[in-house]
Amino acid sequence: MKTSTVALTVIAVIFIITTAAYASMYYSAVASYSSKINSLNSQLATDSSKITSLSSELSGYMQQGALATAMSHWNNIAIENTSLILQNYAPNAQLKWVGGPLSGTYTGTSMINSVWTKFTNLYETVYWYTIVPPTVTQVNSTYYTVTAPVQFFVAPASNPENIFVLNVTETLGMSASSSAPTGFLITQEVWSVKPLPLTDVIAGYPGQNTLIADEVLANAYAHWNNIAIENTSLIMQEYAPSAELVWIGGPLHGNYTGTSAINATWTKFVNLYEYVVWYAEQPPSLTVSGTTATVSGQLQFIVFPFPTASNPTPHALLLNVNDTLTYQFSNGSWMLVHETWQVSPAPISSAAPGYSTPVYS
Repeated sequence: MKTSTVALTVIAVIFIITTAAYASMYYSAVASYSSKINSLNSQLATDSSKITSLSSELSGYMQQGALATAMSHWNNIAIENTSLILQNYAPNAQLKWVGGPLSGTYTGTSMINSVWTKFTNLYETVYWYTIVPPTVTQVNSTYYTVTAPVQFFVAPASNPENIFVLNVTETLGMSASSSAPTGFLITQEVWSVKPLPLTDVIAGYPGQNTLIADEVLANAYAHWNNIAIENTSLIMQEYAPSAELVWIGGPLHGNYTGTSAINATWTKFVNLYEYVVWYAEQPPSLTVSGTTATVSGQLQFIVFPFPTASNPTPHALLLNVNDTLTYQFSNGSWMLVHETWQVSPAPISSAAPGYSTPVYS
């Protein structure tokens, strides 16, 4: 074999061996890099899953923060604390009030503060609840809306006995803010309100007018019974300080203004009669207008006068009385402000023919 042929053969063998070695190294490196890439992809998938989980958890926290802001807002309204109410608003917030005496659009915290101040001046007592759980919606990463049907039980300052319900459809738009007490500030609010009587909300509820009528009638019956048991302390507890008693007929005829004069008159009455019983000839009539109520009753009192030197054995008498009581609601109770006591004495036989008139013994 020629020398040149041998040399070429050797070179070819060396090339083949070298190529094979490099090919083996290449495939080994590719396999190693592929394994690393797979590992990195797996780690990336794990990290992506963690990020998704954290994002979902963060979204949940944000929703809870938005809900807490809404709940706090409604509770601050209920406790009628305008300072706390204003803390939940962004400086350029807008409140759209739909329905009722405060209907209008208010922009900026100054105007919003003014309308909530008017609200708190309208009602002296406020309770609230949501009919169904509020709905929280994420608009973007920092903006949420909360909607809910909310009912507020309110007692008007002008007529606290007339409790009714403010049926409110509430929509709050709020942005995340690190400076806010609950993490969000209200930027948009739509307060759509419709007043409802309690009878529309509570099944079987007798109605506020019925409750007022019952309370006033109970006061009137207590008044007449306190007269019968001749307890001037109980009688006087019913009168307002500047009340007026107009007495028509009999020895106590006259007009008496103020509790001192009225007390003196009823003291004279109890000193005239030793024993008093009574009844209403028919159910009393009642009218209620706002914070004023009037009760009229046709009454009969059977009285036994105390004996006197000129009349040592007095007969029982019948006092026919038309009593008109006017009450005014003040400081949480119905007070007697005016009374017209029209009395006409008569023998018992006038009401019970044939009845033998009792003689004092």
